[in-house]
Amino acid sequence: MRHFATHFFLNAFACLCLLGNGNGEKASDHWAFQAVADPEPPRVRDQSWIRNGIDSFILAKLESKGIPTPDRAIKGILERRLSFALVGLPPSMLDPQDSFLEQIEALLASAHYGERWGRHWLDVVRYADSNGLDENAAHANAWRYRDYVVRSFNEDKPFNRFITEQVAGDLLPTEGNFSVRRNNLVATGFLAVGPKLLAEPDLVKLEMDMIDEQIDVLGRAFLGLTLGCARCHEHKFDPISTEEYYALAGIFKSTRTMESLKRPAKWVENLLANSEELKLSKKHQDLVEAQNAVVVAYRERANQELLASGKFSKFPKKPEAHYPEPTRKELENLEKTLKLFNESSPKLDFAMGVQEGNVTELPVFIGGDPDVRGEIQPRGFPALISIPEARASRIDGSGRLELAAWLTSSRNPLAARVIVNRVWRWHFGRGIVETTDNFGLLGGKPTHPELLDWLASRFIEDGWSIKALHRLILSSETWRMSSRPHSIALKKDPENRLLSRAPVRRLEAELIRDSLLHLSGELDLALGGSTWSYENRKLVFNHTSEDNTNYLTNRRSIYLPVIRNNVFDLFQLFDFPNPNSMCGDRTPTTTPQQALYLMNSPLVRQAALGFSEKGFGSDPKVRLHLLYNSAFHRDAEPDEIRQSLRFLESFSSKSEPSDKWHAFAQSLICSNEFLYLE
Repeated sequence: MRHFATHFFLNAFACLCLLGNGNGEKASDHWAFQAVADPEPPRVRDQSWIRNGIDSFILAKLESKGIPTPDRAIKGILERRLSFALVGLPPSMLDPQDSFLEQIEALLASAHYGERWGRHWLDVVRYADSNGLDENAAHANAWRYRDYVVRSFNEDKPFNRFITEQVAGDLLPTEGNFSVRRNNLVATGFLAVGPKLLAEPDLVKLEMDMIDEQIDVLGRAFLGLTLGCARCHEHKFDPISTEEYYALAGIFKSTRTMESLKRPAKWVENLLANSEELKLSKKHQDLVEAQNAVVVAYRERANQELLASGKFSKFPKKPEAHYPEPTRKELENLEKTLKLFNESSPKLDFAMGVQEGNVTELPVFIGGDPDVRGEIQPRGFPALISIPEARASRIDGSGRLELAAWLTSSRNPLAARVIVNRVWRWHFGRGIVETTDNFGLLGGKPTHPELLDWLASRFIEDGWSIKALHRLILSSETWRMSSRPHSIALKKDPENRLLSRAPVRRLEAELIRDSLLHLSGELDLALGGSTWSYENRKLVFNHTSEDNTNYLTNRRSIYLPVIRNNVFDLFQLFDFPNPNSMCGDRTPTTTPQQALYLMNSPLVRQAALGFSEKGFGSDPKVRLHLLYNSAFHRDAEPDEIRQSLRFLESFSSKSEPSDKWHAFAQSLICSNEFLYLE
C-alpha cells in the first residue's frame, strides 16, 4: 500500500502544524480572518512629524512607550536607500536637483523598477530555470514568465488582475487580441515552474505531489495560509478541513499541468504563435516535405538505373557509391537543400504554463493515501472565507477562474493584507506581520494591526496599485527616518519592532553583484530576453553530474539562470532563497565565507580593477573623492582622505601604481558602508 502521510514539499510551517498550539485561540476569532477594517489614523502629540497616516500609526506607538520622535536621515543616505529600494542600483540615475518626491516618480517610471520588484515576486513563486530534484531538466522557456513579471510591475498592473492572470490567464477573454492572449498564457507559468519528481514511477503520487505543491504555493503566496497541512488530516490550527483541501485539489486535478506522466514526465508548454506564424510554419513544413519527396524520388530513380544497367546481380549494400558522378552530385545538392530547409524552419514560441484538463472531482484520500478513499468532494474553496458568489454549483471547467475571483474578492480579507505586508517587508526588512507567508494561527501577530488594515484599505481604494503603495510608504517620515537610534529607543525597543529607527540592511546577493558591475562600468542594462542557451527539457546535470551552466554575462542578476541544486556561488553565499520552495522573507546571514569571497573571487577582483581606474590621472585627493562618491554616494571626510593617502603610500616603491589603487578600490567594496544600507 502506498502511504502519503508526508510529501517531499512539506515546508517548515507545515511541519509545525503537527506540533500543537499552546495559545488556545479560537480559529474563527483569529485577526487575519476578520474583514479588513479602515481605522482612522490616531492623534499624536508631535503633529509636525506626520506626513501621512503611516506616520500617525507608527508615532502613536512610539509615544505610548515614551520613545522620542525619530530623526530624519541625511539626503545622501536617503537617495542611496531610495535607489536601491526601487531599482536595485546605486543612485547614479537620480537628478540631485529633483525633490525627493520627484526622485520617487523618476525611479518608479524606470524600466529597471520592474527588474527590482519582479525579483521579489520571483522569490515568492519559487522561480527557476531548471526542474531540480530527480531530473534536473532545463526550463528553457521559463524566462518568458520572468519577463512577464517584470513587465507587470513596470506597467503597475493591478495586483488583483496579476493574481487572476497567474491562476487562470488561459481562461480570460481576450476579444481576439493575440498579444493579450499570449501574455495570459505566459502568466500561468506561476503554476508550472515548481520542481517535480519527473522520474517518479508512481504516477498517482507524482500528480498529487505536484497538485499539493501548487496548492501550497497558491495558499502561502496569496493568502498567507499553509493549506497543504490539510492533505493528510484536518488542519491542526487553521479552519481548513481535509474535505476542503480535496475540493481545492479537484480544481488542479482538472487542470492540465503535465503533457505526459510517463517517465521522465513532461510538463505542458503552451504554443504562443499567432495564426500567421502558424500558416508560415505549415507552408515551410510543406516545403520540407516536398523537398524530402524529391530526394526520395531521385534516389529511387538512381537505384532503378543501377539495376537496369545490368552490372549487378543483386542490389548493392551502398548503392550511392556506384552512382555516376553527375548523379551523386545532383543528389548531394538536393540533400543540401533539404538540410537548409530543415535548419531554416520558423521557430515557434512556447511557454511553460497550464491548460484546461478533464473535469474531475476527487475523493478525500484518507491519511493522504489514494488507496483509502472517502467521499467525493465537489470542487470548491475553504469556507473560512465565505463568499456567496463563489459556490461550487457555479464552477465551470476546472474552476481556476472562479478560484481567482474568490482570491481577489472584496470579501476576502487576506489577499490585500498579505501583499501589503510583503511590500512593507521588502521596504523595511520585516513585515508588520513577521511571518510573511503565514497569517494563520501559527503565524506572528501584527505589530501594528491597525496600520496593516489602513494600508490594505488604501491599497484596494487605489485599484490594487503597487506603485501607489510605494508612494504612500516612501513619502512617509517613517521610511525617511535615520538608522541612528536614540538611547531611549535602544532601551525600550531593542529589536526595533516598533520602528523607532530605520533598519540597517545588507544588500541582497543580486544587488551586490549588480553594484560591483555598475562600479566597474561593465553592467549591461539591456532589458529582458533569454540569456541562457539550453535545449528545453534537456538535463542540466547528466548521470555523471556534468554541469555546463555558466554565469559569464554582465547582464543584471535577475537574468542569470537559476539552476535548482546548483545556484550561482555568490547567490548561495549571500542568502539567495532555496528555489525549490516559495520564500517571501529571505533570512540574512553573516559568515566568514562571505568575507573570503569578497577578498578573493575573480568577479570582485575584476570589478575592483575597473572601479579603481575611475579618475585615472587626476590628483590623488580628487580621485579619492570620486571613488568615495561612486561607492558610498557621499564625499570623503578629511580624516578619510588622510588615512586613504597613508594606505596608498604604504605600498612598496616597487609596486605598480595601479596595484595600490586596485587594493584601495577593493577595500571600499569590502566595507560595510558599501554592503549595507542605512
